[in-house]
Amino acid sequence: MMPDALAVDIAGSSLKYTSHAGVECSVDFNDILCVLSNPAPTYSVLFFQKTELDGSEDFSLKKIDIESLPAALSPFVTKIPNHLRHDDEPPIVQVVVSTGSGTGKAKTVFQDVVQPFLTYIGLENYELYETQSAQTIVELARSKFLERAQNGVPQTIILLSGDGGLIDILEIFYKSKKTIGVSPNIVLIPCGTGNAMASSIGLRSGPVLDLSTLLRGSPSPIPIFAAKFSPGSRMVIDEGRKRADIDTEVHHTIYGAVVASWGLHSALVADSDTFEYRKFGSDRFKMAANELLYPSDGSPPHQFKGKITLTNSNGPNEARCQEAVGGLEHMYALATLVPRLEKDFLISPDSVPLDGKMRFIRFGPMSGEDAMHLMTLAYQGGRHVIEDTVTYVDTEQVRIDFQEDEEKWRRVCIDGKIVAVERDGWVEISKESSRLLNLIN
Repeated sequence: MMPDALAVDIAGSSLKYTSHAGVECSVDFNDILCVLSNPAPTYSVLFFQKTELDGSEDFSLKKIDIESLPAALSPFVTKIPNHLRHDDEPPIVQVVVSTGSGTGKAKTVFQDVVQPFLTYIGLENYELYETQSAQTIVELARSKFLERAQNGVPQTIILLSGDGGLIDILEIFYKSKKTIGVSPNIVLIPCGTGNAMASSIGLRSGPVLDLSTLLRGSPSPIPIFAAKFSPGSRMVIDEGRKRADIDTEVHHTIYGAVVASWGLHSALVADSDTFEYRKFGSDRFKMAANELLYPSDGSPPHQFKGKITLTNSNGPNEARCQEAVGGLEHMYALATLVPRLEKDFLISPDSVPLDGKMRFIRFGPMSGEDAMHLMTLAYQGGRHVIEDTVTYVDTEQVRIDFQEDEEKWRRVCIDGKIVAVERDGWVEISKESSRLLNLIN
């Protein structure tokens, strides 16, 4: 193998080299993903190259081969992990590109970053799927991922999407009544807008970290919760214009791994995804929030009416105790298994990713200005939870008994999905003990 770099030198925190064409180049250590040891007496340095186009930054993965390894590069030498390549029983590697997630950059990220990476490490017999509709990942999970897991086949799923792709897979696995032989390993390459799970495990800081997790991370079981709804509850679909039944085989239950909410958060998610708001593009989120906090008719923000009951226990053999919180009027009620809903939105600062503990955050009716102040504090290191007006506790279960006449105030958000609860209905959000999927982190 002929090395690409004829001369290599280390200057400070940069790798300096001269190419065959006589061009002097420099690679910052922060842009180096890894160094691979080749069979021949050479090494491959994989690094990211930044390009700026129309005011936005894009990255592509590059490689140079060098004859000798400078001592400063020794910490970058990496072995290919078992979840990508294993001598005894190699996993089936599947790459899912969610073409509709976020700003639609998943395909570009695959072509410029993920595909070259898989080629450079010698993994070319992977399966590639591009989503054709909102149901593509659901269909893949049912026909391929679940079947292989039940048959005990090791598999790694590289998911270029937002939180929705992970939740779609999770739903199929937990609604199946068959035994899982080997849990799939899921790798997140965040390409959505919020990317709560990816942000919570430390991604969303650039492609070096994203691929570094794929290369150096290890599998951890994903904790989840089950949201069981009263029988008349229905899914809100088609940008708010239609309703659909919840799968009755699992007793009106939806599974999630990130967040369950009612009040301001769920109303914002639901309103911004309606036909009326979507025509305004990305401004729809700001418009929906403004209308909820500062209604156009001049009235104060809505006071969400219902009874919230928390259930806790002091240990596995201890009796469970219940406590009603906050009276019957609320503005914000949210249960979460993760610390972040966005990269900088630290909703639960005490949460540790994947530890399985569920936290509950709630505050009561207040002015739009005061509610906005609390949300601003969440962007400032999660400082909202130390305010006297905020309830922030660990819990095993959250039950809400709704006392609202209008359906729009009875909408619940489960990891981005919206459920409209019938009048006098209820929802119970409980931690699940089984963990059927692994996340590489």
